[in-house]
Amino acid sequence: MAVAQKLKSFDIHAPNAREGAECLWAQMRELDGLHHGVASGGFHVAARYEDAMAVLLKPGLYASGAGITLPPPDGVRSFHIPAEIDPPAHREYRALMAALLTANHARAMEPDIRALVVDLIARIPAGESVDFVRAFARPLPILVTLALMGCPQGDADAVEQMVEDLHHEIGTGVATGAPARLKAYAEQVVAERRKTATDPAADIVSSIVLGHAFGRPLTPDEQMSMVRQVLVGGFDTTSIALATMMWWLAGHPDEVARLRGDPAAIELACEEIVRFASPSTYLRREVTEDTVLGGTLLARGESVLVAFGAANRDPAKFACPEEIVATRKPNPHLGFGAGHHRCVGSFVAKAQLRVAFEEILGAFAGFCLDTDQPIEHSTGLGQGIMRLPMIFTRA
Repeated sequence: MAVAQKLKSFDIHAPNAREGAECLWAQMRELDGLHHGVASGGFHVAARYEDAMAVLLKPGLYASGAGITLPPPDGVRSFHIPAEIDPPAHREYRALMAALLTANHARAMEPDIRALVVDLIARIPAGESVDFVRAFARPLPILVTLALMGCPQGDADAVEQMVEDLHHEIGTGVATGAPARLKAYAEQVVAERRKTATDPAADIVSSIVLGHAFGRPLTPDEQMSMVRQVLVGGFDTTSIALATMMWWLAGHPDEVARLRGDPAAIELACEEIVRFASPSTYLRREVTEDTVLGGTLLARGESVLVAFGAANRDPAKFACPEEIVATRKPNPHLGFGAGHHRCVGSFVAKAQLRVAFEEILGAFAGFCLDTDQPIEHSTGLGQGIMRLPMIFTRA
């Protein structure tokens, strides 16, 4: 399909939405105004870095409170706190999570993260084809998220299935029962923790259960919503970044050698992987009053889709944007968002990436893509590698 035709029918939930997206993003950035999509009720796309930043830094004009998914919520539904709460209320809720997700807390978690990484690496078979996503990139962030919550690691498979079903339902409109299952799981976690929690610093769920906002304890619905938000936002993006990391390393043996010889350089490489992958590829905002963005008049109530993937590859902001430049510095990417809603778990996500880099480079003498099997990508709001067949050789 020609680029012009694909642009006209642009739909982030289409089965092949990630295929050729870079070309579509380039076309969008070159338009005089914002691209207007007709799928999902209609939306404008902020594809240029400058336009994306304008949206992210003006939460009063581009609101999250009406839902950040595309299509937008239809009718009454439970919102995710704090992702779908606007300032200043957003700050009260976010503080309960942010206190346990600081850079210092992420560093303190590293021994536990490393233990999980080492265990998952030990399970990867050598000399045969293995899907790196299912073997490593998917389970690691799920297990880390459950640890942050103080939940049993045995819940990992059930939680993963619920979140996958939820994304499928959002994208297709086909009921899966995932929203009700996630709500029930979050309610169960909250109810059990209320009986035992004594220290808000013990884990995120304890912080939520014992925490206060607006000078009062959270209601049961607020507690459930925040726990559900951690589940929904806690691992999809990190999984995509980890898979992108291995895809890149498999094709660049010179970079493998360089990073093995200079582990301190892994930090910059992690930032660049996040820029390139843009795991949170799209998020919606709703216009609260008539305004102009990128030369386009927007009316109150219209949807603006922030295209993080497109903004992070804007040549007006990044040199060689279509390449992973592991030494890129500075790197003002939007892979974790910006402004009030910048990813609250970014430090923990980067810790997982860095530790995974270190341990994988040490554990394997070599690795390559299994070219006999296809690489698959997800669709929807978070688009990235969801299946990565590889072959590993142990050190």
